[in-house]
Amino acid sequence: MDVRKPFYLIERGKIVYSNLIEIGRTEPWIRERLQDLQVYDIRQVRYAHLDSEGTLHVHIRT
Repeated sequence: MDVRKPFYLIERGKIVYSNLIEIGRTEPWIRERLQDLQVYDIRQVRYAHLDSEGTLHVHIRT
């Protein structure tokens, strides 16, 4: 996966659909990844991005 840095999938609690489409993923996919991290309300997410290895990093609002 060739991902530029940072490749945001969520910004200020909203999904960046154009970036999901670009990597061939869907909203259910990102929601499942968030649930794996015990994040159940997307509005809590300040931003989420993929690194160059394809790992999802999620930053929660404080």
